[in-house]
Amino acid sequence: MEWKDWIGKRIFVKLQSGGVYTGDVVEVDDNSSNKLIWIVIIDKFGKKVQFLDSEVVKIVEEER
Repeated sequence: MEWKDWIGKRIFVKLQSGGVYTGDVVEVDDNSSNKLIWIVIIDKFGKKVQFLDSEVVKIVEEER
């Protein structure tokens, strides 16, 4: 599954930093020349959360 396939889906994600989020994926930016892939979600509190794909330990699609 490509990262862009997650756009529009509700997810649960756990990061290496210990962060845990539930929210809707609104953007995946993989256009940077340095190979970084940024994932942007709106979490369950309506806050924008942005992280790198390399930080993802676990990602699961959740039911709405």
